[in-house]
Amino acid sequence: MEEKELKKQLSEAKKKRNNGEFAEALAILHQVNNEFPQNVTYRYLLASTYYESMNAEAAKRYVEEAIELDGSFKENYELLGDIFEKEGNLKKAAEFYEKAFAFDHQYLSVSEKLIQLYITTENYAGVMAHCNTIMSYIPVDVSTAKARALTSIYLSCVLYKGWALVYLNNYEDAVKEISRRKELYIDTKAPIYPRMFKDDDEALYKLYIKLNDLPKVEEYKGKLISEYNYTGEQLEKLQAEAAQGIFLVRQRP
Repeated sequence: MEEKELKKQLSEAKKKRNNGEFAEALAILHQVNNEFPQNVTYRYLLASTYYESMNAEAAKRYVEEAIELDGSFKENYELLGDIFEKEGNLKKAAEFYEKAFAFDHQYLSVSEKLIQLYITTENYAGVMAHCNTIMSYIPVDVSTAKARALTSIYLSCVLYKGWALVYLNNYEDAVKEISRRKELYIDTKAPIYPRMFKDDDEALYKLYIKLNDLPKVEEYKGKLISEYNYTGEQLEKLQAEAAQGIFLVRQRP
């Protein structure tokens, strides 16, 4: 197959895949792989197309073949992680996502998947590690649409770090991170909707109770009353939760 014809076939396969015509896309990709059996990229495309067509068994078989062809092709490990996560094998999913990450510490999609997986499996040290990695290379910048999209990911990491620090019982740093989220939204002029930070303000109120920081307790008590119309009964409920170690909405039974 000549280069011009190859490009045409790959373009057609991509078009079919994007249109959900997986049988036609797979037929083209099988032909390409038969012509170039040692090409890892084409084997990966075949595997990922099978995955998109909901055939995880075939996807796994071909991505494992792709790894045999080239063990340094990071996208193969991400795809294998996706397959195991879809099957519910979160331990294996994390293992292969981490393998992909090992090849590229700025592999953003993999770090995002690992953060969500580690939140699910309560690996909060893992959440911290990948949030810190992402935040080390994503600048807070709203000058372009692309920069704003990346800054949105940064802001999500601030939220997840705050959660992780609470679960790790690092309450002082949790307060700093949760407080910083609102500050960053204001500084970057990111969209803010009414009552957006209510859960954060509740958490800060309870964390300051835990830390016995009475001036801050009074400050956030006033905020909850003035901004969210909290009643004495609602405040008592928050105080009871603080005594039980329930600081986040997601910690409630």
